[in-house]
Amino acid sequence: MAVLGMVLGSFAVVQPVKASGDCVHFSDEWGCDYADCGECIAWRCPGGTTQIECDV
Repeated sequence: MAVLGMVLGSFAVVQPVKASGDCVHFSDEWGCDYADCGECIAWRCPGGTTQIECDV
């Protein structure tokens, strides 16, 4: 849960480098922001809600 909190809190500033918690942040040509944290990936596109998908 701590990693997911960092993911959700870190979307304000998308960084192209690894942040604490080993998450990699990036965006695509449609303006969607992503955070890849190993077991979980989270993304949010303009006008949408944050989606989180984790390996089970």
